[in-house]
Amino acid sequence: MNSPDAQLARDERGYTLVEMLVVMSILGVVIAGLTTIFVSGSKAELDLNRRFQAQQEARLALDKIRIDIHCASAAQAQTINTYPGLKIAATNCSATTISYCVVTSPNMSTRYALYRSTATASTCQSGDTTRRLIADYLTKNSGVFTTPTVPLDSLELVQVDFPISSNPVASRNVYELQDTIVGRNSTRCASTGGCVTTASPYAVP
Repeated sequence: MNSPDAQLARDERGYTLVEMLVVMSILGVVIAGLTTIFVSGSKAELDLNRRFQAQQEARLALDKIRIDIHCASAAQAQTINTYPGLKIAATNCSATTISYCVVTSPNMSTRYALYRSTATASTCQSGDTTRRLIADYLTKNSGVFTTPTVPLDSLELVQVDFPISSNPVASRNVYELQDTIVGRNSTRCASTGGCVTTASPYAVP
């Protein structure tokens, strides 16, 4: 018959190696699952913040463009240097002329940035000290600005189309802003055949 001291010694022998390995394996699976959940949540939050920032920039850019067009006497969608853009005759505003250019983002083929310049002969190059970034993460550069022929007795119109995505490579989650803005200070068309828009007297640089 075993003595109480021998029974106590057997109770203090601790865990075996197999038991420790099993416990560590279960703990590893649990920790890996929790880590995956936290990483996924962090990535989702970062993606949401990027999307919100890109969309907010686009909304603010559209507000800025709307103010400039309302103030301008003429506007025309045209190529500025090599960039698709919008030229605005802004003698009634705070600048002589205003240019908006859609420039390819560095090292990106499907991501574009929108710049605003107040230089009279702006080429939208980085050396333009008046050039300011006002929106990023555009997914196209063609058709961003269009100035259709003005009907008889109508004012100039500028159509704006901003497709925005924080991940330009993916076709999903694209946020698009569209608007048709009237040049309130432009001259009404007096031709029955319609009037072609122009930002004259400012020539294309």
